[in-house]
Amino acid sequence: MMIYSEEVLGKALNLGRKYIHEGAVADYIPELAKVDANKLAISTIEDGNIYSVGDSKVRYSIQSIVKVILYALAMENYKVSELKKYVGVRPSAKPFNSVIELELSEKKIPVNPFINAGAIIIVAILYNVYREKTFDVILEKASQFLGEDVDYSREIAQSEKESSFTNRTLIYLMLAKGILPSDTKVEEVLDTYFKACSILVNTENLAHMSYVISNNGIDIEGKKVISPNEARVLRSLMATCGTYDYSGDFAIRVGLPAKSGVGGGIVTASNNKTGLAVYAPRLDTHGNSYSGVRMLEYLSQELDLSIY
Repeated sequence: MMIYSEEVLGKALNLGRKYIHEGAVADYIPELAKVDANKLAISTIEDGNIYSVGDSKVRYSIQSIVKVILYALAMENYKVSELKKYVGVRPSAKPFNSVIELELSEKKIPVNPFINAGAIIIVAILYNVYREKTFDVILEKASQFLGEDVDYSREIAQSEKESSFTNRTLIYLMLAKGILPSDTKVEEVLDTYFKACSILVNTENLAHMSYVISNNGIDIEGKKVISPNEARVLRSLMATCGTYDYSGDFAIRVGLPAKSGVGGGIVTASNNKTGLAVYAPRLDTHGNSYSGVRMLEYLSQELDLSIY
């Protein structure tokens, strides 16, 4: 029996349309302000088949959702216990780009890998392994997660670079605290991070990513993308840290592990070997898709998806 019927997906999409003018696009990155804010999509995967409603083929930047892929790559090279020396696994009580949280952090390290400071450290760690090939490795891994070869937007990456004042503050603060070594290639690390956030996806790609994480690391063609343990760690981090300082509210409202991005996408995860992702560009004050959260809340209530 199918979990996601065309009827229930259609009803969720219609609900999302009621909220489509709520929130605002992420205009602090100038290129992101140019998106068509009236797009809306839901994609699911069941039994290897993709089901979509709305604008599921429209491409947008992956933004913070890539942080899940970055941490997966880091786990291929280091144990979580080793990574925890550089970035924690605790939920964040501050916005995703908070400088104050980094300054006040108990161990002087970013609290988790899904906020900007944490993701920048993960990129620095990956750069230590892969050097000038780092972004190529990230893009290849992203393609495995997303179910097809993907590319990035040069325009968005450049726009992020030109407006990256807070991210520069974070990396130099981590250098000052000795979290990052003094010989860190700052520009290379930041360029790699901006390119990674600018990878172009559609909602069907994110549903494939959701399926991989929900299916213990195996994609719809039966290929291994990550290990079962890595998938479990990612689900756990998504549940506790994936929607920033809104993660507690999201757990009550939706009840699924998830990772959002300021491009408007939200990818979820579960244990039921299905994929589920949504898209709507206007964001709430926490940086999560406003309509996206409400569509997921509706689906969770209608289909009893909450894991809690």
